[in-house]
Amino acid sequence: MPSNPPYLYRSRHGLWYFRLVVPPAKRPSIGKTEIRRSLRTRSKREAVIRCAEALVEAQKLMEGESTSNQPVSPVAPPKPVLSDLLEAYRHHQSLEGVSLKTIDDKQSVIRLLIRICGDKTPSEYTLDDAKRFRDTALKLPPLVTRILRKNPDRTLRELISESDTTISITTYNNYIKNLVSVFSFAIREGYTVHNPFSSMKIKQKTKVNTFRGVFTRDDVGLLFKAISVEKGWKYWIPVLGCYTGLRLNEICQLYKEDIKHINGLWCIHVQKVYHDQHLKTPSSERLIPIHQGLIDLGFIDYVQQTNDGTRIFSDLVRHQKHGYSATPSKWFGRLRVKLGFTNSDTRKDFHSFRHTIANDLKQKGYSENLIGGLLGHTTGGITNNRYGKDYKPEVLLPLVEAISI
Repeated sequence: MPSNPPYLYRSRHGLWYFRLVVPPAKRPSIGKTEIRRSLRTRSKREAVIRCAEALVEAQKLMEGESTSNQPVSPVAPPKPVLSDLLEAYRHHQSLEGVSLKTIDDKQSVIRLLIRICGDKTPSEYTLDDAKRFRDTALKLPPLVTRILRKNPDRTLRELISESDTTISITTYNNYIKNLVSVFSFAIREGYTVHNPFSSMKIKQKTKVNTFRGVFTRDDVGLLFKAISVEKGWKYWIPVLGCYTGLRLNEICQLYKEDIKHINGLWCIHVQKVYHDQHLKTPSSERLIPIHQGLIDLGFIDYVQQTNDGTRIFSDLVRHQKHGYSATPSKWFGRLRVKLGFTNSDTRKDFHSFRHTIANDLKQKGYSENLIGGLLGHTTGGITNNRYGKDYKPEVLLPLVEAISI
């Protein structure tokens, strides 16, 4: 196919656009510096045809202005289609502190919707579109959005025919949650008045707390035996997960200054102070006492050997999306396969440390509010969440010392 017409260009999302610069003399009456519109297609052949039509319309607009002494009424810009809103939505999410990985995940789901139902204005999506998305998505293979990112030319029909498994109901519901979020943004911005995906989640009878497994004492024994020969982060990160319930990235991004001695207690301050630190939610910031078992294993001594103003695990390289946890996550994934943690009906991964600790403390009778304070969850009603202060380390100390997984 010949090179692109001068008025045709392709966005980084794969959509074709028409753009014509308005001559300076005509800008006051036309009211814009350029005429730009989405051609609503990813096909270059179709875009060339539509570009010619758009050029004729643009020329008529400027010729009408030049043959009349009357100013031309500004032409209403075309309503943005869903792909046009993605950049604004990404910017809005970044302002709210949403991680790049989460933003990209949402964008992948939007692109999947566009593949299934077409790229339309938000107000043009209907309940029938939502049902069509549901019926198609539930036939797709696991990790389909990742597959499509790497192989954008693959068709959904091919992926469905080649796979023996499909995405889980949990994954589908996460897709719907992301679509609800995007269309809620479109409603707030005035592009539509309804959210066709608001009631499209599938209810599951299985309890939420059964989706991810907990570690047994035998599991922990195998784990400690495996890492006993390791040094640096390969030893300390699993140990910290076992004794604190911190999220993987919370551990990986710790600085020496985040380990503090307060009110006679050694504590870990999960916070966002340095530019490369990230909190999942505002309630993730917390100050928790360090388990005596960690101190006995030499964690404080290990931290003290770190230079001031540096991360405890300074050899970890920061990933653009996954922070410093990208390499440890892959390493732990291989380790759990080696130890047989995947040979069960429940998922056991690094996040299982949090589930294990939560379950352990729950069975010992500790309140949901205290467990939430330790793990960085928002719990309780408006009195606790809005007016209550964070728990002091000495209040959380009995919980921490009760951890015995």
